[in-house]
Amino acid sequence: MRKAFSGLLFVCALGVVSSTAQPPTSRILELGNLRFPQIDALNRERTMFILPIGMLEEHGPHLPIASDTFGVMFEAEGVATRVSRKLPHWNVVMMPPLHYGETGANEIGDLFIHPGTYGIRHTTLRSLVADIGGQVAQNGFKWIFVLTGHGSPTNGVAVNDACDFVSEAFGVSMLHVSGLFRADEQIQSRARAIAKRHFSDADIAAFGLDVHGGVSETSVNLALRPSLVDPGYRTLPANSGQSFDELRAVALKPGWQGYLSAPAKATAAYGRDVEEWWVTGLSELILRAAGGENLLKAPRMPAALDPGRAGVVTRALDHERAFEAKLDAWLAARR
Repeated sequence: MRKAFSGLLFVCALGVVSSTAQPPTSRILELGNLRFPQIDALNRERTMFILPIGMLEEHGPHLPIASDTFGVMFEAEGVATRVSRKLPHWNVVMMPPLHYGETGANEIGDLFIHPGTYGIRHTTLRSLVADIGGQVAQNGFKWIFVLTGHGSPTNGVAVNDACDFVSEAFGVSMLHVSGLFRADEQIQSRARAIAKRHFSDADIAAFGLDVHGGVSETSVNLALRPSLVDPGYRTLPANSGQSFDELRAVALKPGWQGYLSAPAKATAAYGRDVEEWWVTGLSELILRAAGGENLLKAPRMPAALDPGRAGVVTRALDHERAFEAKLDAWLAARR
């Protein structure tokens, strides 16, 4: 910070800026581009903050590691546009994305360190989201909507806890909208209809649980970032499983390439429809909340950690705790 002017001049200049500040004319605002008087001039009751959270995670040999971030940023921008059209008297403030989440899919195969995955601890993610949301709330704003591109259950629990804390501690609505989306049966039924438009029943059955680097995520990347997709995806063999246990068996095989399902079947057209489904569903949920529906206790994914994944989750959290203990010991030795 420069100190080329006196405290008196600083106070006077600050007073001038604050007194003449006007709210920005656009209703979709990039938080980082605003000056603080512009933020302070926003209507506290009719301003919503959108916080996208992505992840840097291996997605097989064919997809970029920022796939989750690319997807959630596309969704956040689409949601902002649609919500702004429906609520022309509201401000939509786009927060810079968080690029780091928790537990990569490589951990399904007990690979806790991977050259394609860079995440943060459960407690770190929870604290980070709570810190950011808490500051928005303490500045008097009432609406914070969190979108997540990474579907790891522990990632979802951390974000859920942070949102619940901010909502209850500060009397605002901070919602993990992607968690609500994943639990909404009506919205999820549309996904099945979309798949049927693009693939046969036999294909869909063969895909198994399409949870990571498979048909859906490869299709989305072909739609959003085609130049980043290795064309070798067309020849990748299927790694399918109908249950988590079957997926884990795949991931534990020597030489597993870090993807599941059947990326060779991906199409850009399917990816566009998948992203349209996300944007539509997320927008609907935000509009319901802004319209007065209380979604703070609505079903949300994950409601709890799946007992079938308990072993993987326990090992992942143990790995995080070991790192934390190492950091704490290092800090104690420095004092």
